[in-house]
Amino acid sequence: MNKKMQTISTYKAKNLLFLSYYFPPVQVSSSIRLRHFYEGFIANGFTISVLTGKFPKKMAGEQTINLPISNIYHIPLIGLRQLLSNFILTHYTLPLMWKKKVFISSLLTFRNRIPFNIIIGDGGLIYLLIAYFKAVKWIKDYKITHLFTSYSPMVDHFTAFLLKCTFPHLHWMADFRDLPVDVKYPHYLNHTICKYFLKHLLKKADAVITVSKGIANELEKFHTNISIYSGCIFPEEVQRPTIISTNFNINYTGSIYPDYQDLSPLVKVILALIEEGIMNKRDIFWTYCGLHPWQYEQWLIPHFPKEQIGIKAFLPLSEARERQWGAAINLVITWSTSVQKGILTTKLFEYLATGKPILVLTNGILETEMKSILSCYQTEGYFHNSENKRLKAWITTIYKFWKNNQNYHCDRNKIAQKFSENKRNALIKKVSDRTPTRKNT
Repeated sequence: MNKKMQTISTYKAKNLLFLSYYFPPVQVSSSIRLRHFYEGFIANGFTISVLTGKFPKKMAGEQTINLPISNIYHIPLIGLRQLLSNFILTHYTLPLMWKKKVFISSLLTFRNRIPFNIIIGDGGLIYLLIAYFKAVKWIKDYKITHLFTSYSPMVDHFTAFLLKCTFPHLHWMADFRDLPVDVKYPHYLNHTICKYFLKHLLKKADAVITVSKGIANELEKFHTNISIYSGCIFPEEVQRPTIISTNFNINYTGSIYPDYQDLSPLVKVILALIEEGIMNKRDIFWTYCGLHPWQYEQWLIPHFPKEQIGIKAFLPLSEARERQWGAAINLVITWSTSVQKGILTTKLFEYLATGKPILVLTNGILETEMKSILSCYQTEGYFHNSENKRLKAWITTIYKFWKNNQNYHCDRNKIAQKFSENKRNALIKKVSDRTPTRKNT
């Protein structure tokens, strides 16, 4: 084979190194997004090798990849999180009460900032070294052409940066499920360091992907080629019939950040409707599944008996989804600030597939992106914490539909077209395409 033909052959090859600290079936919310990317790369003809963390068996969930994996290596995880996992950690995360302690909170803030999040954060220095040297071998052995990483943790992106420096031909796609802590909460002591670090880190990335326009606006300060992948709704989910629950179930699935999220505006509206005789208190049932059951219970216990509250710290994905399908309202509690915009939780897209009404309760400024997505699915449903009158009217409408054994209209077909598999695959094709140059051939 002459040199020109060899260059074309190398360019057309699609051998991807999927470097991700989390990877299905690890039971974390990010596994869903990572599975979507993996399936999208397979649909685009990639041969994939996976480097990921070796988590304990109790972390295994149901988000298994039922698609070809050419090679997979689980990197041993050695660090503070692993040492504490048998003592105070619940499902591999600190209980909310511990996070509120001043000393622990200060340590977490320190640990999550650049460059400490690479050295002593999730993964840490040992993970970085093992991942780097294993990747170097695989890049040579399997003729790797593309590289994909997803934040968080930052250690994956930094490992990819080192690999890109070592192998300039690699086409690196860097995903951000969230903004780095230093961008969300800038600190005067390391603000300049953070900007310098991210600018030079992402200078090596060929494409940057994130979940929303709000986050993309912040990342554009560090990279010019930002693509958005928010989520995907599958045809089989849309075709599933909706059911009417026996109770007026208000369901919330996800994490809780008490400094930013607040359920009390909704509780006050529900109590007012009960007092006015519009709602029957015995009809209401609150369900929660997530890592912070204590906080959710604190919001409800003063007003509702335990018999009307179904709280689980952990549920298999299939059971959590059944709760979503059986809800009268699926709840999103979120927030928006001048810096933290575009918070699109994975759970939103699980909710959109159910055909059930979604209530978005926002603390802060208007989140136009979230409101726009919701408007394609249903009429109303997006409220600020202070909009008691509008919220009261909407809850009354949903309750009357449920009481009359009717489904409130939610347009699953329209939203499924907007967030289809085909659009996901097209986006992955776009971010993975590269133009042959001297640098990458």
